[in-house]
Amino acid sequence: MLTRIVNRLERRKREKFEAWMRARSQSSKTAGADDVRWLLPIVKELVRSSGIEDDADLRHSAQELLLTQLPKEAWMLAPGLEKRAEPVRSTWTYQNEVMKWDIAETDLVLDVGSGGYPFQRANHLADKFPEETTHRVEPMVLDGRTFFEVDIERLPFEDGAYDFVFCSHVMEHLDNPGQAMRELSRVGKRGYLEVPTRLSDVMFNFTRLQDHHRWHSIRLGNTLCLIEWNESERRELGNEFFEALQSAYTNPFQDFFERNRDLFFTSFHWERQIDFLVIGKNGEILDSSSGIGK
Repeated sequence: MLTRIVNRLERRKREKFEAWMRARSQSSKTAGADDVRWLLPIVKELVRSSGIEDDADLRHSAQELLLTQLPKEAWMLAPGLEKRAEPVRSTWTYQNEVMKWDIAETDLVLDVGSGGYPFQRANHLADKFPEETTHRVEPMVLDGRTFFEVDIERLPFEDGAYDFVFCSHVMEHLDNPGQAMRELSRVGKRGYLEVPTRLSDVMFNFTRLQDHHRWHSIRLGNTLCLIEWNESERRELGNEFFEALQSAYTNPFQDFFERNRDLFFTSFHWERQIDFLVIGKNGEILDSSSGIGK
């Protein structure tokens, strides 16, 4: 089996790989971190160039070959070499294909901040920026549903005009999220908000982006709390977790993410009123549904 694997490598890669294997066999020391970093790209190239991803036996043998060169405590670093049958569910896919919604067919539903991925159940769509922005690079979806160009802090609708208002991944961008939430609860009888958590922004390295996410979120009981990022927290953290999540190959982080979406996004259902607290970067209360700090 090993011969079949090695023979699938291009000649130059095969010679380099075999030279490394000979050096390893002549040494009594176990592979170190530098050796592992050198070997992993070769194994990944083997997968890309040799058709291993379509041959389970070859794939498993390639992984076993890699494991023989790693200390036991490093086995968790070895790639699975198996392509995903389908990508990790996006936020839109999860909301529209997995989440269950208590929305009647006769309910009038508004999606505020619909962007490139509007809520399927919405009758009306609304967004402030029909053109491309720093917050959205995908094209705006205008699919025949009624569309309104709006400012979320001054919505042009009557009180209680909608049975349900959907607003996903908008609050974290706003200068005045408290006023936006007052407007949502004014025009809607009930609704849904989704906002990234602190963990999400840190692991996916959104903190490095100036003028992108101003707030992260946490739910405390029935209160949605938005906390402002301070400048010391805005630094480059690397893209390892983001790349692992987006990878076409299965890996433990993808499983962790799919089992624990609630750690990455605050899902907040509300009725009649949105109870919220907006906390500034120095710990001060900037705004709240009770009027404190406003």
